[in-house]
Amino acid sequence: MPVKAYILVDTAAGSKTRDIIQKIKAIKAVQSAEAISGPHDMIVVAEASDLQSLGDMVLTKIRTIEGVMKTITCCCV
Repeated sequence: MPVKAYILVDTAAGSKTRDIIQKIKAIKAVQSAEAISGPHDMIVVAEASDLQSLGDMVLTKIRTIEGVMKTITCCCV
């Protein structure tokens, strides 16, 4: 059963948010990525085949992008 999640992303001060968004949007599991106001810098909507795949995607694809400092993954239930 597919797993959908909202991923809140915090970036380093001075990092190029638009460049990071474009890199995140290029990830296959990502449905959308947008800059937002508030305590976090962007929100990503992603869907993966299972929880393990979702976690792997966040750890190996999103968190390894230069400028990404922190992520919070909120899985839909």
